[in-house]
Amino acid sequence: MLLAFIGGIFLGFLFFYSLDFGIKGSEKFKNSSLFIFLASLIRIIVLLVGFYYLSQNSGRNFFAALVGALASRIYIVYFYRKNRK
Repeated sequence: MLLAFIGGIFLGFLFFYSLDFGIKGSEKFKNSSLFIFLASLIRIIVLLVGFYYLSQNSGRNFFAALVGALASRIYIVYFYRKNRK
């Protein structure tokens, strides 16, 4: 269960930092909406596959991974608000 939590933290950081990459990277492309759509699709697929492998058919492991991803989101939001000031 601890491994699922740590994996969830990793997935959360990967998901939310790739969100930042997608927003900043869209300025470089002529068709930015297509880039944002594809980046979002890839991000969601990676997150769902990661949750699937971390859960190992156990609701507890899935919940631990989900809490880890949410914890990384809370940290990232706090970090961005702190740097913005």
